[in-house]
Amino acid sequence: MRELSEEEAYQTVAFMEKLVVGLGSLGRRYHDNDEELAWALLYMFTPKLVDEAAQVRSMLFSKYNGELADGEDLDELEKLLVDLTYRKAPTPKQLARFRENRLKKQK
Repeated sequence: MRELSEEEAYQTVAFMEKLVVGLGSLGRRYHDNDEELAWALLYMFTPKLVDEAAQVRSMLFSKYNGELADGEDLDELEKLLVDLTYRKAPTPKQLARFRENRLKKQK
């Protein structure tokens, strides 16, 4: 069982709350205007927000053993995340197709 201090728990919950509430408000406000949503996302996802996410991630990662066990090639956290599917940035072709489909829906 991993444990967080009260401050660590607060930092994690506060960040997630800001992120989820912020994304939700953008979705509600710009649900029918993709261009404005894109600008709003750029406005929201500042280096400061990304740094805060990295700090929370680092704090959570610190709760796991990063040492390799004898004969192992993955540490404890890598084993847990081995099947994690990461979101990938779309290729220009995928993004163009997505944009085209979204614009059709808005008409």
